[in-house]
Amino acid sequence: MIIIPAIDIRNGKCVRLFQGDYDQETIYSDDPLEMALKWKSLGAQIVHVVDLDGAKDGSPINMGIISKIAEEVQIEIGGGIRNIDTIQKYLDAGVYRVVLGTIILEDFDLAKEIFERFNNKVVVGLDTKNGILMKKGWVIESGFGVFETAKKLEELGAKRIIYTDILKDGSLTEPNYKAIKRLIDKINIPVIASGGVAFTDQILQLKRIGAEGAIIGKALYEGQIDLKEAISKC
Repeated sequence: MIIIPAIDIRNGKCVRLFQGDYDQETIYSDDPLEMALKWKSLGAQIVHVVDLDGAKDGSPINMGIISKIAEEVQIEIGGGIRNIDTIQKYLDAGVYRVVLGTIILEDFDLAKEIFERFNNKVVVGLDTKNGILMKKGWVIESGFGVFETAKKLEELGAKRIIYTDILKDGSLTEPNYKAIKRLIDKINIPVIASGGVAFTDQILQLKRIGAEGAIIGKALYEGQIDLKEAISKC
């Protein structure tokens, strides 16, 4: 079970949003690189970084900061990656893998091309709200359901999926186990769960239902989960 700390970057700072709401922001650090190094020092194999400005605006706003992080820490990056050139620029900058959402949902032919070209270097981010996939920074409905879309993307060549329940994100309640288990049973590629994790026991439950990993954000920043301890247990 891979535990993946999350770093969301907005205006150059490390923040957390509640349910993806840009008006409900908490700033945890002025230095995202320092935070990434902290998680690495505590045993994180990979850090999940999101360019919140990029996700909203549709372009890689914080690429400079993210490139500096990638020089020191193994990261996956999502947010505002809407074309092949940006994918390549991030990979050239040392990013381990790129998380794609909007670009995949808006053009399945392009998605297939991306999967063939970049293989395991891209991850599909499926961000769902009440069963409907959202795009463009979680603010626009795609019109697609999560389970049938996941299966289609697997058939097109996707190698890994990050499933985020938006209504659970930042809530410190619990993951949407039922939906995550259904997704895991529906497809044959790894699923990383994100959203709602508040305690280490919940990570262990995600492991039991077959998740490859769990992305943890607010629970780490609020001290409800000790990363080093959680890694040792999972």
